[in-house]
Amino acid sequence: MKSYKGDHSIHLVGQAWQIRIMLKQWQQQWGSETMIVDIISKSSKNINENKSKN
Repeated sequence: MKSYKGDHSIHLVGQAWQIRIMLKQWQQQWGSETMIVDIISKSSKNINENKSKN
């Protein structure tokens, strides 16, 4: 399975069962109430913070 994370999107490419497993892992990591939009914004924020530190 491949996943691509952009500044404003996430693309998952693979079998349906692989994507379900990935989403379940995200639920465990981020909490069941967290929306994918929140994950994208948090990931983008972390990436931008790391770029500004370097």
